[in-house]
Amino acid sequence: MVDCPLPTSRIKPKPVVFQKYRTASPYRASGPPARTIHALKPPISRVAPSDLRDSDMTDSSGSCRWGVLGTASIARKVVRAMHQARHARPVAIASRSLEKASAFATEHGLERAHGSYEALLADPEIDAVYIPLPTALRHDWVIRAAAAGKHVLCEKPVAPHASAVAEMVEACRDAGVQFMDGVMFMHHDRFEVMRTRLPDLGLVPTFLDSAFTFRADPSFFESNIRVSADTEPLGALGDLGWYCIRMALVVMDAMPTVVRARHHELHREVPIHTTGELEFPGPEGVRIARFQCSFRHPLRQWIEIVGEHGAMWMHDFVIGSPTEAVIDLETESSLTEGDAAHRRNHERIVVNDCVQEVAMVERFSRIAAGIDPVDPQWPRWALDTQRVMDAVMSAAAEGVDVHLPAFD
Repeated sequence: MVDCPLPTSRIKPKPVVFQKYRTASPYRASGPPARTIHALKPPISRVAPSDLRDSDMTDSSGSCRWGVLGTASIARKVVRAMHQARHARPVAIASRSLEKASAFATEHGLERAHGSYEALLADPEIDAVYIPLPTALRHDWVIRAAAAGKHVLCEKPVAPHASAVAEMVEACRDAGVQFMDGVMFMHHDRFEVMRTRLPDLGLVPTFLDSAFTFRADPSFFESNIRVSADTEPLGALGDLGWYCIRMALVVMDAMPTVVRARHHELHREVPIHTTGELEFPGPEGVRIARFQCSFRHPLRQWIEIVGEHGAMWMHDFVIGSPTEAVIDLETESSLTEGDAAHRRNHERIVVNDCVQEVAMVERFSRIAAGIDPVDPQWPRWALDTQRVMDAVMSAAAEGVDVHLPAFD
């Protein structure tokens, strides 16, 4: 995961900026000069994180006391976000090595360190745990955390297969605690703006194409756990493809009925380059979502969403800019007389000042602190994403289309 810098001063909420203009050429704008339209952000469910950032705004009353299981590199990013979120209070870190946990606590401003995961779960002053442990270990520790009454924010992919996720979700539901996977882009203000603008494309989105890739160096393939069959058996599909699949599920607002996929390259039995195609039902026939995830290609994290009347693009949909996150939206696309030029209406929508990891921690902390209710949609999204991942793995391994049943 690539780190996005957190702001060091208080951020004031700003409006979304729309730059709207008509073009008649892919190379230059024609007609009147571009004009800027200011519009208020749409309401965000339960909390608008834009005005809840910076450690100066931390509210110690009604806050969620956090513990972290493991000292993975992504934990550093999330703990920084905990310091920034109003209703979060990072308290403790656990590692199998007390020395390592103590060093992490000192470096990141945590109050105490535990030399075992069990000790942290037994800590009565912890309300929620963040679990960035390897995928193969998450199932057991999520269930133990739920049994200890802790709310659980879990890194993705949350487990190697859907049956394990179902058990994790059930354990959290039975304990009355929140379960959420760490898909940060869903908490960026831009995500809600995108959802409100989908109707501009037509009745429903009909096509989606996405990619999340980065080019790993030789040392990555030698030692990184993301290419270990024992710890991360889903490889690039779990590390990167999870985001592409999640966005497809949200945008299409349905589960796919058919999944086809191909592993183009394996490394020690772990997929490191995979492409897939998901078929969704639609009012006028099949709708398609395609994706590519890879450790072999340059850093790319783009998505295109298409409907009957237009298309939108995001070129950093996974790790959205904390200062200016952009959506490009085109409608009324056509060729001029004689097919001389491409004419379309183009809006460049800029969402200012949202640090998505802070927004994620804030939303979760409000639930764990009892300010907002436990939300069953988050575990449902995690389980549905894992079900599609299972189908992708089966389709790629067997070379056949996988037909998904209807799920409750």
